[in-house]
Amino acid sequence: MTTLEDIRLLVERGFYEEALEKITELPHPVDQVEALGYLALALAGEEGYDWVSEVISDSVYIADKIKEAAEKAIAYAIIGSTLSILDYEEDSVEMFSKALDQAERIKDPITKGRVLSRLAYQLAISGHSETAIELFNTAFDTIIGAEIKYTEKVDGLIRMGELMEKAGDALTAKDAMRFYSMAFDIFDKLHVNQRAAIVEKKMELCRTVMDIGLPEIRAALLEGRNRYALALIERKYRGVMRFLGELEVAMWMKRVNNREYLDVVERAFQESKDIRLTESNVQRIATILTDLGSLRRALEFANMISDVRQKSEALKAIALELGKRREFEEAFKLAEGIPDEEVRGEAITELTAMSGAGETV
Repeated sequence: MTTLEDIRLLVERGFYEEALEKITELPHPVDQVEALGYLALALAGEEGYDWVSEVISDSVYIADKIKEAAEKAIAYAIIGSTLSILDYEEDSVEMFSKALDQAERIKDPITKGRVLSRLAYQLAISGHSETAIELFNTAFDTIIGAEIKYTEKVDGLIRMGELMEKAGDALTAKDAMRFYSMAFDIFDKLHVNQRAAIVEKKMELCRTVMDIGLPEIRAALLEGRNRYALALIERKYRGVMRFLGELEVAMWMKRVNNREYLDVVERAFQESKDIRLTESNVQRIATILTDLGSLRRALEFANMISDVRQKSEALKAIALELGKRREFEEAFKLAEGIPDEEVRGEAITELTAMSGAGETV
């Protein structure tokens, strides 16, 4: 029996005609609509194929024929998501409106909450994060307010958390954080500890690779495929963004105790000649290098920062890192040269506490 994954593989390999023929073999209409969505998005990026609108029309025809409100809502939402990604925003809004109308017809609160969660997911991957979060909250309230068994509520909320996590997986690091945070809260409060730990790790990764955190790069890093992640960065970024990306990968490798991060740092510097840096770039690089323990280089970048407060914070971080290494003489010398008086005082106070009460330079 043909599966949705079979269709996905055919589309990824460019066997579009064969994929289209096999979509009719899928037993569930929602799967057919989803498969047609994969195909439409793939065709839109290819020359010589002018049947994207025809594929979309087929998916709408299938969705219109569905009788059950829950499945019909999900099918319309999938089409709405596909249209939004293809930049047909007006048509997308119409489809999402139809999806919501169908969802409102659902009487069972758990089913309704599940469907609203799926609609929220489709909105999220379409780039409509704010609306998606609002709809996830509506789904949450629907399930929580239902007069049903506690175990049924828990099951509904866990499924919602899984969709929030899945939405995060499909977005850039900056956008993913909000969905991961919501998913973590659900898993943590329901004591789904293994799932909570996984999402927490994904959040840490997002914070680490915030500048270049595309979904495929994060997926590679989570799986330990660091060289592939670096290859993706090399392919997708140039100049300072590539340099930043390589440093962020090195920082993640250090956090997961992969000693090869040192080689990545060296390579990043070897290949970073003649890059143009903005003030925010310099600040970010100084922070990363401090976290990596590359303090000499971090100091060079910190001294390039023009904003006095930001420069002072960067120098303080380096001084405290030196303090952690018990290199207090150098740490205090650096701290005393911090330009901002308040930050300088904080640095000296913290270093004094680290070195022992009453100790002087």
